[in-house]
Amino acid sequence: MRNAIIIDSSAGVKNVKDYKDLYLAPLMITKENGEQIADDENLTQDEFYNLYEKEMLKTSQTIPGEMMKLWDKLLESYDKVICLLLSKGLSGQYSTCKMLSEEEKYKGKILVVDTNGVSIVLKKQLLQTIDLLKEGEKIENICNILEKDNKNFNVFIIPKKLDQLVRGGRISKAAAGLAKILKITPILKYDGTIDKEAKTRTFKKAIEDAVLLLKKKQPNSKIIDISFSKSSEELINTVKEIVNKHGFQINLFEEIPNTITCHTGLETFALGVWRNR
Repeated sequence: MRNAIIIDSSAGVKNVKDYKDLYLAPLMITKENGEQIADDENLTQDEFYNLYEKEMLKTSQTIPGEMMKLWDKLLESYDKVICLLLSKGLSGQYSTCKMLSEEEKYKGKILVVDTNGVSIVLKKQLLQTIDLLKEGEKIENICNILEKDNKNFNVFIIPKKLDQLVRGGRISKAAAGLAKILKITPILKYDGTIDKEAKTRTFKKAIEDAVLLLKKKQPNSKIIDISFSKSSEELINTVKEIVNKHGFQINLFEEIPNTITCHTGLETFALGVWRNR
């Protein structure tokens, strides 16, 4: 039986050709003039950041008709398709695709997983899916495994700048203004949605506190995954040094997907630890 995997661009994987039977359904980026750009392999990191620094960008889910075209095409060659998509707490992507997958021609063939994932979380779920398929696990069982473990992580997000979070309504202008005056950096918790966890003085202290929170929540974990948006080499090295100082070994170290950077802003870091790792 042949199985395919679909991810959307919130996983941050653009080199899909490097993975067997993997396909990308791009999320959409909307410019100020209303023009939509597919967040796929044709949009380079430099092109995205140049655009980001010039315009206020918005994002939207994969165009439903394009997703269904991809399903139809894959079902010509594959028996079943598993879809690993952006968390339902951040987008309507999961709900839309889940509803479409219940149409008669897709029932039992298109399996949409409730991942709770994004960025390094979704990437880890992708790698787990690939491994399970290689081991001969049934695709239905893989869906169950992923959904059972979709809260099996702790992730904290530390933004150095608050501009994009204000635009997205995550933080009020007044709170951001006060934070700037007092040099306060928030620590945000990600568990499928984004919420406030703590606040502290300076970005460096926020990274330190986030690492300590991870150690407290997962005292036996030694492996950490990190994602980041465009940052200086100095800032990246500072984060690595803090993480290593506390005994963590860095596993995934990747840029935050474009569509997520649209909301978190530049110089944002996400630190994640999986339970039982």
